Amino acid sequence: MKRFVVVILLMVALVPASTAQIPEAEPPGWEIGWEAEEDEIIIFELDPDTYAFELILEFWIENTYLIPIDVDFETEFGETFEPVQVDDPGKVSIPANSNESFELKISCQTSCALWSVNSGGYLTTVDFTATNYVADQEQSSQEISQKIQPSSIYGLEVTFEPVSNGKGPKINAGTYETIDVIVGLTGNADDAISKIDMSFRGCPQMNFDAKDSGLEAGTVISSTDSGNTKKGSVKLSAPSSHPDKTCKFIVAVTSEGNGISYTGEVEFVVEAPDVKVDDEDEDESTTESSDFEVQDSSLPAISSLLCILTVLLSAVIRRN
Repeated sequence: MKRFVVVILLMVALVPASTAQIPEAEPPGWEIGWEAEEDEIIIFELDPDTYAFELILEFWIENTYLIPIDVDFETEFGETFEPVQVDDPGKVSIPANSNESFELKISCQTSCALWSVNSGGYLTTVDFTATNYVADQEQSSQEISQKIQPSSIYGLEVTFEPVSNGKGPKINAGTYETIDVIVGLTGNADDAISKIDMSFRGCPQMNFDAKDSGLEAGTVISSTDSGNTKKGSVKLSAPSSHPDKTCKFIVAVTSEGNGISYTGEVEFVVEAPDVKVDDEDEDESTTESSDFEVQDSSLPAISSLLCILTVLLSAVIRRN
């Protein structure tokens, strides 16, 4: 019997002890977070004409307390972000053991030039602070951040220099003048010329030379360029046979960003050379005029002689 008891004790001793692990219960509390993925950059769409926008950021609040809590909000931006309007939910109540979703609206309706030229790649951070209240007593605060960025808007414009009273330089026939063609950004992102065309309207005899202008397919216009523009000089030449005429020089560039063609034109005047009359032609003209006047003045003398002869003839006939 003793041996049996010893065997039982040994068996019990050799059986591994099973320790039941009871999971530790997390203390009650509350938490806030964005619906968007972590580190995701939210792109808000700009109106291409006014740059107005409306952005809605969704977030959630989880309350694991056994009592409801009140939460209030405050919004700040990492950069100057005016004149935007912020519309948060205001002070909200979260029931016990619940998870609620809300929206934060950020918008701009007027004077939204912050996202026009020079704002390409503009990136800022929304810092959103939530504060927990219990019985109107502040308990704790949490902050979450979200990176946001405006959509890219592409656009170009074509202007000219020098221009006076709406017209480019006057060109004398048989000479040329140089005009600067300026291609600038009108969007909020860097752009490039995918195609450029130059032509004349109303003056097919005119010629241009743009080989040294630096304006060609592939030319990049950046917000870091002076005035957000690229400038190139073009020679406009008029043949010596060109008549007096008002002409137009037209430049069309296509944006690589949006594929749209933008056109600029400048009006200018071509003056033909003055026509001079040779001295020999003037002398001949004067001589012919003088001869004609002598013949014209001799007519009265012939008329007087005829009168005298008529009188004498009448006297002779009467006498007979």
